[in-house]
Amino acid sequence: MRLPRLRLPSLSFAWLGALIGRRMLLYVIYTVVLFVVFLLVTFPHDLLVRRALSSVKTGPVNVDFNAVNFAWHKGYELSGLRLGGNDEQAPLLECSHLWVRPSLSALVHGNPYALQLSAELYGGSAQGDFSLNNGAIVGSLQWRDLRLSRYRTLTSLIDEGQLEGRVSGQLNFEARTGNANAGQATGEITLDGATLTSAKVQGFTVPDLKFRQTKLKFVAHPGRFEIQDFNAAGDVDVQGSGQIALREPLSESTLNLRATVETSLATPDPLKALVALIPRAPGAKQDAPITITGTLGRPKSR
Repeated sequence: MRLPRLRLPSLSFAWLGALIGRRMLLYVIYTVVLFVVFLLVTFPHDLLVRRALSSVKTGPVNVDFNAVNFAWHKGYELSGLRLGGNDEQAPLLECSHLWVRPSLSALVHGNPYALQLSAELYGGSAQGDFSLNNGAIVGSLQWRDLRLSRYRTLTSLIDEGQLEGRVSGQLNFEARTGNANAGQATGEITLDGATLTSAKVQGFTVPDLKFRQTKLKFVAHPGRFEIQDFNAAGDVDVQGSGQIALREPLSESTLNLRATVETSLATPDPLKALVALIPRAPGAKQDAPITITGTLGRPKSR
């Protein structure tokens, strides 16, 4: 007697291989993404940035900051950036936050050393870019609405009183890495609504002073600041030019300036009396130029 045949259905495991392949691919992608994220979060960015700054730092001016964070599309974020200064001297420059990222257009052209930056400082903002090529640093910078009252290097020159005003301007510069004596910068600065009230400088009371607008064009060389054109309109009108030989501390910088100072009917009497005390040649007119020498902390006129 024959037993009946049993036909088993044919089984295909191709679907299982496809399922495992898809799951494996998604798992690999998930793992790679997590690895990159945790690498960026835990990477020693602070050490990397400090090494980068030490490799391009020029001259005796030191650069320091409080913390570094990776800010994704903004690049690196440096908090509490300070340029120069120490425990006894205010920094030459302070930034609450500075963001630095590579320039995408420069990367396309094969230059990985071109950077773009933006910053929050002194209650205002700044944007700029610079590139490093063949040992030369070339860049530009623009800033808007920086508050004078927050610039400690300037306010430290005043014993007491209030200094106000908002500063905007632009700067173009070129320098050589490793050579503090090679480089140049040109720029323009506009100061709106500058006021000095209830001030004392080295124990002497300074009359209140207001300027509607002040404009400055300059060229900066290593150790020397050249004023090409200076115009201030307000309680008194001032025009000037000349050079400042920079020293440390800044208040010891020596002056070689030439200026004219004129009053008007709207000038307050205390300011008129102060302008009248400026030494002039016998018989010189009010608009005759005067020479300013001495130091930034102790100027002299003749």
